[in-house]
Amino acid sequence: MKYSEWKTLTADERKNIGWHRHPHIRTGTLFALAFAITFIIVMFGISKNSKVHVNRKPTAKEAFDISKQLVKDKLKQPERAVFPNTNFKSVIDTTTNSYEVQSTVKIENDSGKMEQSAWEVKMLYTDGDWAEKNSWQVKEISIVPQSSK
Repeated sequence: MKYSEWKTLTADERKNIGWHRHPHIRTGTLFALAFAITFIIVMFGISKNSKVHVNRKPTAKEAFDISKQLVKDKLKQPERAVFPNTNFKSVIDTTTNSYEVQSTVKIENDSGKMEQSAWEVKMLYTDGDWAEKNSWQVKEISIVPQSSK
């Protein structure tokens, strides 16, 4: 219903017409929906950008994650390696951006048995996205098999 038609109705006819046919309410509802949709689109755009890893120093867990990737690169069969999820030690010096991470990995030996090995990675964070290997300068990677008990 157009606003010009609304003006020609009597008071009783206006009361009997549903709210969705009222021109001002319909216009307001359309603008509110358009605003809500725009707001949601903008918020999703902002939240998508907040997942970028840049402009902050990596945490111990993030250094552990990149260290696991670096250790995998040194293994003969990286697809068979089993890393613990949270069992690691780290030493972080934020002034020099140096990170030392120690943990274990189960790897398959030459005879096909799984054996536990300890590893240590010493590296420097050189800025950028912590999840990228080229943001790190590796100083040392050591993988030492542990003796069976």
